[in-house]
Amino acid sequence: MSRRRWAVPALLLAAAAFAGWIVLRDSGPAPGHAAAAEEPRAGARREPEVPRIDLARLDRERPASGVGRRDIFDFGAAEPVPMRSVAPAPPPVEAAPTPPPVTAPPAPSLPPLNVKYVGAFEGKRGLKIAVLMTDRKEVLTGQAGEVVANRIKIVRIGLESVDVQEVGSDQVRRIPLRGGGN
Repeated sequence: MSRRRWAVPALLLAAAAFAGWIVLRDSGPAPGHAAAAEEPRAGARREPEVPRIDLARLDRERPASGVGRRDIFDFGAAEPVPMRSVAPAPPPVEAAPTPPPVTAPPAPSLPPLNVKYVGAFEGKRGLKIAVLMTDRKEVLTGQAGEVVANRIKIVRIGLESVDVQEVGSDQVRRIPLRGGGN
């Protein structure tokens, strides 16, 4: 046979021998070696003795314990308060009305952006582009549906006016050509 065919049975035989050695090592001495089992070898571990369980104590009466007998709702009588000769106590003060719930202050709104509609032109592809100018003389351009200056959405571009909507608002306003205002 070749070496490969001998390798597998040899490994299996070695594994079986090792497993048998472990089992025999842990099982203790052989029956004929009783005298050797009683004499501990030098340096050998001695296993602790198994504690004896006293079964007679099961029949004995147990001492009474207070567990589970206390009434958790019985607090006893209130201690009497010593009386002093002092002026009579003032009448109880009525409770103040509950303050209204605290709400967060509204987010600071941006100042209105004043824009003027300067005009419109058609791009190379035939798209209309609106030209707006702010009160700071900034020129803004955009198509319908675009947001310019991060605040104004161009809704519709006409010949003489443009409809715009401030971001965050549902209100649409119309700005006439060369007109201004809010």
